[in-house]
Amino acid sequence: MKTQNWFKQMTKRVLIAGLLVSLAGTGFGVKEEANAAERQPIKVVFVHGSKKMTVNGKAQQMTAPLPVVKGVTMIPIRTIATSVGASVYADSKGTHIDTYFNKVTLNNNMRGANRNGSYVVLPNAATQINGTMHVPLSAVKLLWNATYVFNAQLKQISITIQPEPNVPPVARFEAPYEVKLGEPIEFKDLSYDPDGKIVKTEWTGRKSTYFEPGVYTVTQSVYDNDGARSEVVSQDIRVTEEVMYTPYEYYMRYGNPGDKFEVDGKLMNTFKEVDTIESKGGRTLYMSNAPERFFGEGLLYEDTLNDASRLFLHHRNGSDERLKLAVVVTNNESESVKLTIGNRGLAGPSVSAMQFGSAAVARYFASSQPREMIIEPGTSAVLLPELEKIIMNPDEGFSGLLDVDMDGKLTFSTMALKVDTDPISAVSMVTELEKVGNRGKFFDTDQYIEVNEKIGVTESKLRLGQRGPAMAGVDALTGGMTINGGEYGAVTTVKLKNVAWGTRIILNPRAGIFQGAVSVNGKVVYVPSGGHVKVGEGALIYTQPNQPAGAAGMQPAPEVTIQYSSPGASSLPILFVFFPGSDFK
Repeated sequence: MKTQNWFKQMTKRVLIAGLLVSLAGTGFGVKEEANAAERQPIKVVFVHGSKKMTVNGKAQQMTAPLPVVKGVTMIPIRTIATSVGASVYADSKGTHIDTYFNKVTLNNNMRGANRNGSYVVLPNAATQINGTMHVPLSAVKLLWNATYVFNAQLKQISITIQPEPNVPPVARFEAPYEVKLGEPIEFKDLSYDPDGKIVKTEWTGRKSTYFEPGVYTVTQSVYDNDGARSEVVSQDIRVTEEVMYTPYEYYMRYGNPGDKFEVDGKLMNTFKEVDTIESKGGRTLYMSNAPERFFGEGLLYEDTLNDASRLFLHHRNGSDERLKLAVVVTNNESESVKLTIGNRGLAGPSVSAMQFGSAAVARYFASSQPREMIIEPGTSAVLLPELEKIIMNPDEGFSGLLDVDMDGKLTFSTMALKVDTDPISAVSMVTELEKVGNRGKFFDTDQYIEVNEKIGVTESKLRLGQRGPAMAGVDALTGGMTINGGEYGAVTTVKLKNVAWGTRIILNPRAGIFQGAVSVNGKVVYVPSGGHVKVGEGALIYTQPNQPAGAAGMQPAPEVTIQYSSPGASSLPILFVFFPGSDFK
């Protein structure tokens, strides 16, 4: 109870301090926040006759130079208070300047002050000047753990205030003690830090809901900006056998993008396929995926590109030694070529092909700063120097998806190399590895799908990942035709022009397990947020908001744009399934 009262008092004082600062001024222009994490002495420097001052070397502007009263230099207390992170408030007892360890009370035109319950006599009276309380310079030694030095030649006053010890933060939360199966649970985080701020919170056992009866222990601990950790607090939550919502009912009502749950996969086969307007175009696809599993040094794929292109790389080290991937770009023409690397997603090494396949797609959709290179005639360059650091142990793999633009012809060579092999030296000497699987160059690979019918009136679906005839291309190393059945490396943009308020959109795999990512209205959604999703499961990727309360008439709902690319190692095809919001009211 004492802790609660102290917390309420401190909250009230901080609010009052903020009001006083805004109404009475701080004595200088911009508030300088104390950096408690450093726990270093705070140095405040004034110059007589100047409005300029510095706090820990950072320049500030005061509203007026330091006042001098009867030959005594006066210091605005708000300068001190702000520097040490103190709260300032006023009541019938006076003006208070409080930190956790140091509490000072001053009264206008009085030499007596109170510090931590003890009476202190100041050399001169504290005085209100232009609406701000001031104390004589020498009082800083008496009221705060401080020293000062006066440089007569520079007319500088340097005040050094020693930091206070850090106070650990306090973890505290509230949650219900008993809930039903599938009942939404609200956790109120009431944690606080008396002398800083909380920068990290750790939970165990916390869930937004529970689907198995029993007693669940939830714990919380917090860290402050000095790195101190609170004591761990805990609470038991009893989950009864009474059902409020099934997982499907709960997540379709309250789920976040990426949440997964069981669905009726057979029922979705009966849903209507939405009407679409489709076209293909976009980037040329360079696909290096055969052999997916390689067993030593060699050339994985090589081809020439001269337009807007995308590289898809997906390989695994099948040897018993550590190897790396390298992509070398060669200019065999007589003119220099500018190459720009755009969006890119690189992932690995990992033994989980689904993990690095999905991570590459997620990072690609997150966008990247463009990177430019100039490839001079007759020279080669490493396309991605960062691959030198991605060393694959036996059975580990790597996936990459990246856009490249160039203003001339360039040859791209993807190689598996030993750790110490120089890629530039190797590009003209490595032998071609045996093809096992799919690789090649594919044209007009990106799909654009527009849906104009109203989505969310009834259940409906859209199939992706194997849409129409398999993608056909040419293998530059054999000269033969090659097939990309899963549309790996291609990007599909789905524009839903008319999505009813409250519509739910889920992703459901149709042939096995899936782990990937999509971009919904420019926001990356991991599908699912953890692990993978299978045929009998769906992952929520988007919920169209409900119509704003109080809106006049039926307002049009926003369009929804989804970008999709098949992640390496996942089973295809997949469905986007659309559900009316009215099903979940």
